[in-house]
Amino acid sequence: MAIIWGGILGMLLGYIGGQLEAAPISFLNAAIIGAVFAVLAANIVYTITDKANPRRQSK
Repeated sequence: MAIIWGGILGMLLGYIGGQLEAAPISFLNAAIIGAVFAVLAANIVYTITDKANPRRQSK
């Protein structure tokens, strides 16, 4: 789910940034970059919250 929403939000941000800068946008590149950042963010948040409560750490 993070990959799908990351791709959608990446395309949305790419479109808005392209319009503000009056530059062409590659929607495929924006979707891929958004999906990668979404997966990284989901894993980072999971790791931080898992280490914040040592009693709840998964093994």
